[in-house]
Amino acid sequence: MTYADNPKRLARLLRDLAQALEDAGVHPSGATEARHLMDDALRAARELDPQQGTPGKGRVIVGP
Repeated sequence: MTYADNPKRLARLLRDLAQALEDAGVHPSGATEARHLMDDALRAARELDPQQGTPGKGRVIVGP
């Protein structure tokens, strides 16, 4: 079975990628390529498997 045949498996891979980048020290509020990769991976994972979001790990944005 390939990742294309199993969206939940692909979503898990993308979430693991984002977690690995965070564990490697990518700053959660930075503007680096790695930070954008984390955001893109998490966004794609939510599109593929929205039920598997990780509660409590999201960012909170506070307005001015």
